Amino acid sequence: MKKVVIIPAAVLLLILVAFATTGAYRVPTLEIEFVKERPAVVASVEYTVDGLTCRGKSRGFAGMISGVEGVVSLTTYVRTNTAIVEYDPALTNPVEIETAFEGPIIHEGEEDFLFKAKK
Repeated sequence: MKKVVIIPAAVLLLILVAFATTGAYRVPTLEIEFVKERPAVVASVEYTVDGLTCRGKSRGFAGMISGVEGVVSLTTYVRTNTAIVEYDPALTNPVEIETAFEGPIIHEGEEDFLFKAKK
């Protein structure tokens, strides 16, 4: 009789602990280094991005900013819709990076935005 009560209670307790601690840690969805050798000076900027919802969208986001000269690395967290971009401040700045991923996408004559920074 004790096993009938103890095992479900233990399972329920573990589930409650899991839900209670999900905000205690951040697991990155995607981590990419765009350069082989890091510059001497690196700055970082964190964006909250509408549209950053899965690993595939994180890869699309990476493709959009990879063309910006000076972007060093990208780490995305889709759970919180955030992207942390490290960059060389001598070559680029947060405004140029934001412009690269906020550009419109034309699909079948319609203009759409994949990503939008939350202000």
